[in-house]
Amino acid sequence: MNRLAEWGVVAGAAGLVVVTTLVAVDAPLVAIGLTLLLLLVALVRRVDGWRWLLGLTTALLVCASSGLPALVELSFYPRYAAVAGLVVWGLCRPVRAPVRLAPWTGVLVAALWSVAGLATLSTVWSVVPMETFQRGVALVLLAALVHVLVRRRWSERGVMLADLRTVYLVLSVSALVSLGYAGTGGGLTAGLASSQRFQGIFNNPNMLGIVCALAIPLGWAVYQQFRRPVLLLGLLPAGVCLLLSQSRTGIVAVLVGAAWVLLRHGFGPVVRAATAVAATLLVAHLFNLLPVIFSAPWMQRIVLRFTDPEGADLSNGRTEMWQATVDLWWQNRPTLGFGYASRNHLFELASYDEFFGASVSVVHNSYLQLLLELGLTAVVPLVALLLAAGRGALRAPVRGANSGLVWLVVSGVMVQLTESAIFGTGQPYPYVFWLAVAALLHRPTADPDGEPGATEGGRTRPGRRAHAVLPH
Repeated sequence: MNRLAEWGVVAGAAGLVVVTTLVAVDAPLVAIGLTLLLLLVALVRRVDGWRWLLGLTTALLVCASSGLPALVELSFYPRYAAVAGLVVWGLCRPVRAPVRLAPWTGVLVAALWSVAGLATLSTVWSVVPMETFQRGVALVLLAALVHVLVRRRWSERGVMLADLRTVYLVLSVSALVSLGYAGTGGGLTAGLASSQRFQGIFNNPNMLGIVCALAIPLGWAVYQQFRRPVLLLGLLPAGVCLLLSQSRTGIVAVLVGAAWVLLRHGFGPVVRAATAVAATLLVAHLFNLLPVIFSAPWMQRIVLRFTDPEGADLSNGRTEMWQATVDLWWQNRPTLGFGYASRNHLFELASYDEFFGASVSVVHNSYLQLLLELGLTAVVPLVALLLAAGRGALRAPVRGANSGLVWLVVSGVMVQLTESAIFGTGQPYPYVFWLAVAALLHRPTADPDGEPGATEGGRTRPGRRAHAVLPH
């Protein structure tokens, strides 16, 4: 480990000790969760300094999305510093072999840089220039992180999936800590009793739902790569949190992504999956378990949210928000928009207009929000990003870890139809999503075919022979 790696590990360990000590005063269970995260990462073999910093960065992004003020304040600026540290570290580390970008990986990287550059440039015409500049720089860091990974670090598929495994461990621990924290504060009991939606340590149930919607397929991808059953344990808290959050967006996205992977596998797997579901329901019916399950308060609440969400329309006012967004954008600044990250300020001003109404405060659609903030100038890079993600979902092979990555990408695209998180750089969602898209499109130089037996850290896995590359 070089000197930069040593300093990174020392700084990360010192930061975690400080954060854990401060948080332990008001939220001991969260502090226990951070300690558990350290132990889990330490137990994973071959954790280099960069991966430690990646885990710390993901943890800081989770803390910034928390409903606990202490965690939000402690992580507000360090999260961006941590992302910058990953980029700088990746640029400074030696490259063992040059990594050539596949065509669609290049499209993804170029489109991310275009959106990030346009977002930062919109500071010039933004209605909130300081907010736009700060968030624009954060988006530049996200684009730089993806570029550094595919160009310099991810030369082997094993390294790529090991990095994503670290992210998965952090998300799983955050779900587990959410259950423990809510269990002591009464939130878990209230969620099971249906009196309120469960949000754990996150700032709202939807945030918890979309994070878990990514953690579940990511966990499956990691398991498919490393074939260690213990990795599946992280799916349990994520699945429970997803159901208790009652997030229709998250639940539907996970199911659609899973169905897409099954369809990609062909007619046979679809029939077998349908048969297994039918057999399970039949057995549950014979043992009279269905009435018990569907009579549970939390299950009834989920069913009501899909059928009669408290007397409102099924979109919970989202159609009104979308119409207000289109009107505000098209009637005022259709070409350049109002500036990146200006949405909160815009709707605060629009609330004084009777046409919009004070109830409209969020867009709940990533694509409409980007048009509102950056206008028609963002259409080309946005379409390029969606085409790159769609290319991976449609054409990438669905064997091994790719099955989980395809599942994640399809679920992520679905989430963006009713949530505005695709470029929300202050939370973990965009980092997990775009890293997964890059991993799905990227073809590492050392493993061009993406076989499950790829190397990690320069070692060849048992059962596979290294083949010499002969010149033509």
